[in-house]
Amino acid sequence: MNLTKLFYSKSSMKRKILDIKEDIEKLVSKDCKEKFWIDWYGAYDIDPKHLVFWICVQTDKMKLALKSNFELINEIRNLLVKHNYPEQARQSVFIDFESQETVDKESNGSWYQHFK
Repeated sequence: MNLTKLFYSKSSMKRKILDIKEDIEKLVSKDCKEKFWIDWYGAYDIDPKHLVFWICVQTDKMKLALKSNFELINEIRNLLVKHNYPEQARQSVFIDFESQETVDKESNGSWYQHFK
């Protein structure tokens, strides 16, 4: 559990995002047996639709397996509802998968350059 989130009220956007991230980790861990992490960013304070979640894995094989798991994707999307993320923004929240393998090939291993 991310203890930082306890500094935010349950109704704050930041707390909702941290709760969603934590639940994404739980869901993905059931299907991903390699090291992974969840990265997120966005101008959600300006407009909640400006939120991005990246599920970052090690291999292209795992990335493709997760991307083709429509049940997992639906469960992740349902976390926006579970955590009461603003309804008008839910469909615009970007959620995708990327691998270290792809970042190494396309961006010399730099996640920053890759997402730029």
